[in-house]
Amino acid sequence: MKNKITIFSVILLSTLFFIISCNKEIIPNDNNTNSNIKVVKLITLTSGYKTSITMLEFSDTNAYDSILSDLYQQVETHEDAFIAQYDSLNDSLLNAKEEEIGYNDQQPLIDFENSLGFTNSMRQVYDVDVEDWLNHDTLDSITDPDNTYVFDIEEMAMLNTGGEVKIGTAILKLTNEGFIEFTDGDVNKLARFNSGDMTVLNEPNVITSLTENSRSSNCKWWKGKNIWDKYASKRKVKKHLHFHAYPWKGTSSVRITSYKKRGRRWKRYRMYMGVQNTSEFYDRNDCDNKIFQEASRWRRKKKKTIRKHCTGWGAFPGYRAKNWFSVVGQFEYSGKYNYEVLSW
Repeated sequence: MKNKITIFSVILLSTLFFIISCNKEIIPNDNNTNSNIKVVKLITLTSGYKTSITMLEFSDTNAYDSILSDLYQQVETHEDAFIAQYDSLNDSLLNAKEEEIGYNDQQPLIDFENSLGFTNSMRQVYDVDVEDWLNHDTLDSITDPDNTYVFDIEEMAMLNTGGEVKIGTAILKLTNEGFIEFTDGDVNKLARFNSGDMTVLNEPNVITSLTENSRSSNCKWWKGKNIWDKYASKRKVKKHLHFHAYPWKGTSSVRITSYKKRGRRWKRYRMYMGVQNTSEFYDRNDCDNKIFQEASRWRRKKKKTIRKHCTGWGAFPGYRAKNWFSVVGQFEYSGKYNYEVLSW
């Protein structure tokens, strides 16, 4: 444990010397002026099993990442405008004002979905489940919807309820345990998997992280962790860290969400918080070699949820997370400071 603590200290101190910021969320070929880079449309695929699946289709991975980045920025701009308008209010009055005027921090995502006629996004199902979960006297970490919906709310606006999306010629399915990519776009294979046929994972043109083939339990494609802190009466925060290896990139996230109890139910509560993300991604050979390293600047705002990402792009099979090393999150809230490490 002493060695682990020393390692953590080195990682945290290293953030003072990084000049690369995860805040930029830059995608490859960002100077590409081809209009197809942001092509997205709604499609419905029908399998030979008479199953219809509606999802969004993006022209390629650049388009997917570009639109995701745009949605992040639109939500941030929307939030900044609200906070600036009521900057003089304290936390309690600011939260009350939000309810009074019917402010919705997800409005840019709703507008995005509406513009495409996308009525079966993961975000929509997630919101219903979260409201039901909050409508209880206690917050049950076991039934927390974030255990199932392990993506940022912006990405959930791009996925259907099954976590599915078409990117180029491939169909990608994202789950809380990893991904399955049907590189030939065979919707019949997707339908078979959705019906419980796991043998499809061994067939040609199927790439997946669900059948973990690393020899080490300390080297994984897809891991996440939630840490709760009841820091005051009727108040909690949930600190979250995760690493996800997609077929074309690896990404880590450090996130904090604030909750306050009112009556016999809970609400997400806007207050001043801060997060910082330091990440190291490793190769697929049991994480012997560190191949990506990045640290974000701090992000501090009055929000209900605040997060920082680090993302590295690379050819499949790409990056892995190393137990106790890959993601370190620093957190500030209600006068407190602490840090957490992604471990399993």
